[in-house]
Amino acid sequence: MRVSVIIPTYNSSEWVEEAVSSVLAQTYPATEVIVVDDGSTDDTPGRMARFSNSVQYIRKENGGVSTARNLGIVESTGDLIAFLDADDVWHPRKLELVVATFVRRPDLGLLGTRTYPWPGVVPEIPPDWNKDVEEIRLEDLIVGYGLGASSIVIRAEVLRAAGPFDVTLYGPEDRDMWIRIALLTPVAKLPLPLVGYRAGTPGSLSKNAARMELGERAILQKLDATGVFRWKWFLRRKAWGMFRFSFGREHNRAGNRWTAVRYLALSLLDYPFPYKRMHIRNPFGRIRSLAAAIRNLVHSSGNA
Repeated sequence: MRVSVIIPTYNSSEWVEEAVSSVLAQTYPATEVIVVDDGSTDDTPGRMARFSNSVQYIRKENGGVSTARNLGIVESTGDLIAFLDADDVWHPRKLELVVATFVRRPDLGLLGTRTYPWPGVVPEIPPDWNKDVEEIRLEDLIVGYGLGASSIVIRAEVLRAAGPFDVTLYGPEDRDMWIRIALLTPVAKLPLPLVGYRAGTPGSLSKNAARMELGERAILQKLDATGVFRWKWFLRRKAWGMFRFSFGREHNRAGNRWTAVRYLALSLLDYPFPYKRMHIRNPFGRIRSLAAAIRNLVHSSGNA
């Protein structure tokens, strides 16, 4: 199977070389590696020059990661399309094991993998590994099951049928895409750590986090507008409950006490039952978060 690898990058010159090198070191070679530079102002063009014989480098005006991925998709020619963020790397056997799984499971349209911390030690994978994948239900994706973009490989015909990444979303555009694909075809996860993930720095409710909240709200509103939640009242409540829990905690970290308490209380009203461990590890996590937010609110009111 022919594999196209798309690497969007923006001012990530210190990492993108490493990302590209990890693709070129695959035991199953990619057919093409497409680096889409979203208007970087650093020395990315110079660093990519050393890969001129093995990488298709495209430079465009800055427009966001979704526009870069969409351009890469248009330029791609493979049977499978894989994504890799510029600050992540792949395990040397990533494509080998993913392609073998697609051959074994022709019904799958999208396949993700697990990750490992990077920089770090590259995990050992048993040479004869051949276990099956972990199926991912549409409901779990909607509620909030995470799949990192750097782990995702999609059949080209499925990706094109789903349509382009939504350029109006800033942050959750990849989750929106995976949900749209899951509406068309089975999706799954290979239970192997095949992506070196460079974790970001946690912070308060910054401008980016605020955009993420707007984007996640838009995803749920789109699911309503397109009829996905029709006759699925329980799923709708469950999804909104997770949304309010996730961003209630963000507001609490950011010091938005009243908003945090309101979001966390509404989360319990939306869905008063425990979530799966894949969504919330601690079954009492929401109650504890609400209690912490109330304590913070009382404390801040007392100091006012």
